[in-house]
Amino acid sequence: MINPMGLFRLKGLWDQLRQDHPKLVPFMSSVYPAAFGEGTIVDIKVTDPAGKVYHYNMRLTAADMAAMSEAREVGRSMAEDQFPNE
Repeated sequence: MINPMGLFRLKGLWDQLRQDHPKLVPFMSSVYPAAFGEGTIVDIKVTDPAGKVYHYNMRLTAADMAAMSEAREVGRSMAEDQFPNE
């Protein structure tokens, strides 16, 4: 069962992230789904405040694409159920 209060909290966190990092959503919208597909390489680099670099990359598989598509649909469906006018 879905916890409505948890969804409201998640929406608040998402809104705060969008406010704090206004370029994130437009960037992700330009990348996904246009540049995401089987064989796409996602490369992540994180530098902590001390300068230590963490790096990871992965090549997306058909299973990854199916999981992302399903997660997106589940999220969209949940949002529509909880916030029908948004």
